[in-house]
Amino acid sequence: MHKYTIQDIFITYGNEYIKKHMLSKEQWKVFNAIRNCGTKELGYHICTCEECGEEYFGYNSCRNRHCPMCQNYAREKWIQKESSYLLDSKYFHIITTVPYELNEIFLFNQKNCYNILFKSTSEAILELSNDSKWLGAKVGITSILHTWGQTMEFHPHIHSIVTGGGLKNNHWISCDKDYLFKVQVLSSLFRGKFLYYLKHEFDNLNTNFNDLNSFNKFLEPLYNKTWITYIEPPKGKAENVIEYVGRYSFRVAISNERIKNIENCKITFEYKDYKDNSKIKLMTITAEEFIRRFLLHVLPNNFTKIKHYGLLSNKNKKNNIRFCRLLISKILTNEFISRTFHEFKCEKCGSKNFTYSFNYNIHRLCTD
Repeated sequence: MHKYTIQDIFITYGNEYIKKHMLSKEQWKVFNAIRNCGTKELGYHICTCEECGEEYFGYNSCRNRHCPMCQNYAREKWIQKESSYLLDSKYFHIITTVPYELNEIFLFNQKNCYNILFKSTSEAILELSNDSKWLGAKVGITSILHTWGQTMEFHPHIHSIVTGGGLKNNHWISCDKDYLFKVQVLSSLFRGKFLYYLKHEFDNLNTNFNDLNSFNKFLEPLYNKTWITYIEPPKGKAENVIEYVGRYSFRVAISNERIKNIENCKITFEYKDYKDNSKIKLMTITAEEFIRRFLLHVLPNNFTKIKHYGLLSNKNKKNNIRFCRLLISKILTNEFISRTFHEFKCEKCGSKNFTYSFNYNIHRLCTD
């Protein structure tokens, strides 16, 4: 158990916050889910051991994807599934980021802008990878949306895990370098694609611009600005990749571990200062500001924050992976991709077989 949690902050200071701030439907849902997670407000469940009849009582969790207390189980199940698609190949970590000038447009048009961010990132990586000047093959991409920086300020960006090799004319082409392509080339292509798609989406955007011409003038300086992208060298052995991706995939804006103190309407948390050699530092802000920053990162309902492209696109994923493994001639065994998954066991007899009965607080579920 953590000494301080986001739930503590929402319970202690949440009522005061909602008196001053309007919450969207999505934010209300997350706010109530986190505040009530693991409490009687969401009802309870009883686990009965099928072997010895021992019963275990517990309160229901919210299972909301923004709740830091509910991510471990979801992450482990996702990792188990994705491990079956792992290749014995290098994997590169690519980050694509938009400049801060676009933050307001993103905040008021989240679904449209996030989709453009995914589209321009994946297309740029696939186009460059397929170019004979670089790899010259079709790669596989797993892309994960993050919207925060270390201090929870709004900072939309995409983490992409890319295979260090790909398919071309039914042959596996392996990358023999520590990079797939030059980061400057990626930055330029990504920038051009993003601004192109953003312009064409203008009629569907909620902005302060009266017409497309004024919007184009606002965007013009961004063509001459360097957009920050980053390509990290391969992350060691292939079996480390899924763990690495899982860590990124199920992060929320801030974890409970980083919260160091709650006192006098102030929240102190630790963050990594990348501008100062990644030193760990402490920051103290008001509870009101903490809650505001956290709720900035609530995603639109039903929005998918993990997407697959290229060889890993869902349509042909299984067949592509099976074929690539045959070409690489190294099929990953269950032992190679196995993980320790901590399952619940009966304390009395050690059985893992349980019958579950749930009692939900229907009134709470309907009103939240």
